[in-house]
Amino acid sequence: MSAIADPVIDYLRQLERQGQTHVHLDERARLILREFYKRSKGIVDTPSTVQAAPVLRDAPVSESKPVEQKTAVNIETPVPMSKSLEGIQKQMAVDPVFKTLGSLREKMVFSEGDSTADVMLVGEAPSYHDELKGAPFSGPAGKKMEAILKAMGIARNEVYMTNMVKFRPAMPNQTTNTRKPNEKEIEASMRYLMAEVKAVQPKVIIVLGATAAKSLIGPDVPVADMLGQFHRVAGVPVRATYHPSYLLAEGVTDQKKEVWRDMLEVMELLKMPISEKQRGYFK
Repeated sequence: MSAIADPVIDYLRQLERQGQTHVHLDERARLILREFYKRSKGIVDTPSTVQAAPVLRDAPVSESKPVEQKTAVNIETPVPMSKSLEGIQKQMAVDPVFKTLGSLREKMVFSEGDSTADVMLVGEAPSYHDELKGAPFSGPAGKKMEAILKAMGIARNEVYMTNMVKFRPAMPNQTTNTRKPNEKEIEASMRYLMAEVKAVQPKVIIVLGATAAKSLIGPDVPVADMLGQFHRVAGVPVRATYHPSYLLAEGVTDQKKEVWRDMLEVMELLKMPISEKQRGYFK
């Protein structure tokens, strides 16, 4: 029974971390809980399926519309999640939910970096460059992120980099175009991201862009309240800041200053040495 109920328990704990003390149960939710009860008692019934629990500035996006969803998504009760990154990746690769969505491309871009890193970077979804290289934070956005890390005294291979959604969101006539992941794509991906957090056990998570931040910290938290402070997700301090792709635009000096202030506070949290030169950037 515990394996079946784990995803529900994890979701309720996520809501609790976000400060929610009550959960509204509609008729569908009652049916789902009744199904869990029957399984725990060994009561055989006709097979049923349930839908997965719902769970700044982003990278610039194309105005093109996403690929139209082909079918409604019926997600069977999730199997227990692997505890290793390799297992999580393999499990995600064969999860039929992502194909059922009909709105994601086929190539998975899972993660890159140190699996025991103190710092975990979380973006929204793979870009064209990410998909091409097979690694998150590639191309110009990756170079910008590497420059920020270098200014902190951290090499790219010393952090763990991943995206909330591991498949590039699809679009009609897609070339280098990109778009934000939609709600269903995020819902299908969140339990894998939380499993990654448990596997890596970082000391801090830096979440990049509003889409990823709201999904991880909480959809009801205003973006203004996310910035400039630490939040906690699964017991890990989380710092939301601007996506590196956004920083490539002209005239965003103030936002660059805000990102650097965030990085200084991350360094202080990790008890990293900070030089006067580092403190003096943007002064």
